[in-house]
Amino acid sequence: MSISASAEQYDSLLQSFNMERIAIQKTGMQTLGLWALSNIAIGSIASFSTTGEKQAFWQMNAGWNIVNAGIAGMGYFSQTIPTTLSASIQEQHSIETILAVNAGLDLAYIIGGFYLKERAKSSANPERLQGFGNAIIVQGAFLFAFDAILYAVNVHHGKELMSIVQSISITPQGIGLNITF
Repeated sequence: MSISASAEQYDSLLQSFNMERIAIQKTGMQTLGLWALSNIAIGSIASFSTTGEKQAFWQMNAGWNIVNAGIAGMGYFSQTIPTTLSASIQEQHSIETILAVNAGLDLAYIIGGFYLKERAKSSANPERLQGFGNAIIVQGAFLFAFDAILYAVNVHHGKELMSIVQSISITPQGIGLNITF
């Protein structure tokens, strides 16, 4: 069974879709922010109570997450609500692309961490490179899981947008939205 929807109902569907997308992004940024602040606090404290490789590990965790905290803050507070279907599609595509690229970068971070660990074997300061390498591997692994999960959630949510697009019809009487249930 299908019914025709008014322009107001269409706008409501689109706004609801966009509000949910923003809620997903804000939850993601809260998760990243909590991870970052926890790593900054624990890493800062632990770096003063350890030495050598462990100290370098905690220092890198704290330093790395200053950047993550900035990204989380900017991502949380910079959300905007698109008002058109075109802008909604573009925003959805953009977030999916960013997360896919980030997942690739996360794998590069992990590889970079292993590279530092390998370089530590011939370094004048092996403990520092070993600690930094281990921290970068941990951070890269977390970020990869984070980006992959957020990507999957966004792709799943994006399917709702496609159903809105597919329900639009152009007839001699005008443009309409058919809702099937």
